[in-house]
Amino acid sequence: MLAPSPTRDGKEASWDLPAVPEAVALARRLVREALAVWSLSALADNLTVVVSEVVTNAIVHAKSAVTFSLHRQGRSVRGEVADHSPVWPTPLPAGPDEEHGRGLAIVAAYSERWGVDPTPDGKIVWFVFEGRQAP
Repeated sequence: MLAPSPTRDGKEASWDLPAVPEAVALARRLVREALAVWSLSALADNLTVVVSEVVTNAIVHAKSAVTFSLHRQGRSVRGEVADHSPVWPTPLPAGPDEEHGRGLAIVAAYSERWGVDPTPDGKIVWFVFEGRQAP
């Protein structure tokens, strides 16, 4: 079930997303809506790229529903995608004609920093965007 949209004064928003491909588009829409409320729309293009990668990875590899959260910290935003798999994401080599294997490289290129934290029932992949930034 989707949580209410964040308020202008709110500092976080969180949504439970099902393990279906359509959840990726929904996550992108939720990012844009939350950033608009927070007057941080300048971050939307790059943040939606990273959210697409991380949510897709969770659905494809963890095969579980996810909790997607955004936390506003001044002009910065921390995103988190929690899933129910203890297996951490691993960068894969990707040749020029490979269809897969670039996700974590994209996350690293677009975000200021990112990482993985263990949870009792899986993990959280997190990423931070600070102000206006280009990949």
